[in-house]
Amino acid sequence: MFRGLVSKARDGTRLTADLYLPPGDELRAYPTLLERTPYGRHIPRFRDFGSAAASAGYAYAVQDTRGRGDSGGVFHLMTNTPDEGEDGIDTWNWLREQPWCDGDRMGMVGGSFSAANQQALALHHPRGLRAQVLRDAGTNYRHRMFRYHGAYNIGVALPWAITHGLELALQRGDAQMIEALEDMRDRSAQWIDMLPLKKGESPLRLAPAYEEIYFRMLQESDDTPYWHNPTVRLEGRWDEYPTDVAIFLISGWFAHHANANLDKLRELGGRSHRPVKLVMGPWVHSPQMLELTTAGEADFGPAAAEQGPVTASWLNWLDNHLKDAHPPEKASEPALKYFVMGLGDGHRTPEGRIFHGGEWRAADSWPLKTTIATPYYLDAGGGLSPERPAPGSASLSYLFNPDDPCPGIGASSLQSEAFPNFVLPGPRDQRCRPSLSACRGSDRPLSERSDVLVFQTKPLAEPCEITGPLELELWVSSTARDTDFTAKFIDVYPPSDEHPEGAALMLSEGIVRMRYRDGRATGELIEPGRPYRVVLELNPTSNLFKRGHRIRIDVSSSSFPQYDVNPNTGEPLGAHTHTVVAEQTVYMDGLRASHIVLPIQPSTAH
Repeated sequence: MFRGLVSKARDGTRLTADLYLPPGDELRAYPTLLERTPYGRHIPRFRDFGSAAASAGYAYAVQDTRGRGDSGGVFHLMTNTPDEGEDGIDTWNWLREQPWCDGDRMGMVGGSFSAANQQALALHHPRGLRAQVLRDAGTNYRHRMFRYHGAYNIGVALPWAITHGLELALQRGDAQMIEALEDMRDRSAQWIDMLPLKKGESPLRLAPAYEEIYFRMLQESDDTPYWHNPTVRLEGRWDEYPTDVAIFLISGWFAHHANANLDKLRELGGRSHRPVKLVMGPWVHSPQMLELTTAGEADFGPAAAEQGPVTASWLNWLDNHLKDAHPPEKASEPALKYFVMGLGDGHRTPEGRIFHGGEWRAADSWPLKTTIATPYYLDAGGGLSPERPAPGSASLSYLFNPDDPCPGIGASSLQSEAFPNFVLPGPRDQRCRPSLSACRGSDRPLSERSDVLVFQTKPLAEPCEITGPLELELWVSSTARDTDFTAKFIDVYPPSDEHPEGAALMLSEGIVRMRYRDGRATGELIEPGRPYRVVLELNPTSNLFKRGHRIRIDVSSSSFPQYDVNPNTGEPLGAHTHTVVAEQTVYMDGLRASHIVLPIQPSTAH
């Protein structure tokens, strides 16, 4: 390994990389891989992959991005200036000049940030690029990541800012900064009492670069140029993407970018002359995607790891598309491998998880061609069925108090389990636990809260497989000028010896901030009391609801502290002065028929 190789970006900034070469004394041109990371090029997973790639005959360069590690410049998460695409193409062209690089056989690998910056680089059409491995990167980070349909994803942003602010303090050896940020990190159970944070009033002020990122993303809620940096916005640029690159996509049903990766499969796969493949597993956003067998409170069994191990799977893709002098023009297997959850018997594992189980399937496209899109309507008696409500007035109302928000228990938009007092990622039983700060000591089901509306089917007489995108159409009104509506999609286990009170396993969720309804680029307040039709996009799913289970939808107006709480005042976001209790109404009559479209699959014997 060669440490500390320096290249220069177009503005003169020094970018530092480590290089792994195949063993032996012979210096020749090797197929070359690039990975660019903000998380430190020395960490074990980069060293391990670099060693494996070199042993497999590749040159592998892993570079600290601008403003991180030993690279120069200023770091602003995914909105750096110059952008990651520019830094990336400058690095790429430098690699091509090196004697150990085969400039006609090059690839890129990486996950999360390291996949998003690949996408930005690819828009420059780098010469010699033949293959990519993209683990769970998004296409529009304002719409589906840092913000979700208007709401701010505090559950990701705050732990990230604290963790990386502390990392900077440790690098600098700043004792005061270390002590303050370590204290804040270790008091995660008290974070909810600090929210909403005020700039300059928390220990984050000692890491101003990271405090700036947190508050910029909180307050920059409109679709401004800030959110059009190519690292955070691939959406809308599909025709600019290379069509001669073999792309391996990886995501999960409980990952940040499940919808985005299915979009990429459709948009890039439909344009590309080379194979585009997606593996969609029962995983949260993680470097261990392809190997994980659990998520949140669910255990999916050893089958969930059948697409791994990670390194072997990545290298197999690269071998097929970089080492062969004539790589395949067409895929030799279906474009989509996906995991159908819910085939397990539901027993509690020794670790206390629900054995939800599942199996792998394959398809050529998404949504599945076999899908029977079936509306299931909400009714005022708490039912959920394919029977459309009769004409006439029917509605349910509840009071949403921003000072007593509904806790978020589990999520399909979180990743870290490092702060379990604060947020809990993945599928979870929708019951409070005293250890979760937002529950305020309660151990009762969320369905007992007065600000949660529950709609569920009768116990199923036959198994029902739901595989596809999920959208909930609600007709709603509010006494507020701005507010939120949330939804959760749940597999309800019946009472049993294993689950005396049953279990309500959340599979997917969504939120909409009313000022950004219908995908508005600029916030527009609502008229109090006026009914509006809104569509909540949930994460897609694939789940077998077994005989005796119920399909359930929970509707509320907060999922705290995963998302920032809407104060209901209509004031500028991140700068409100007070909160207002709002009366929320959900309509379910013949003319305003709130419903979810279920992507039901034909009956299959299990």
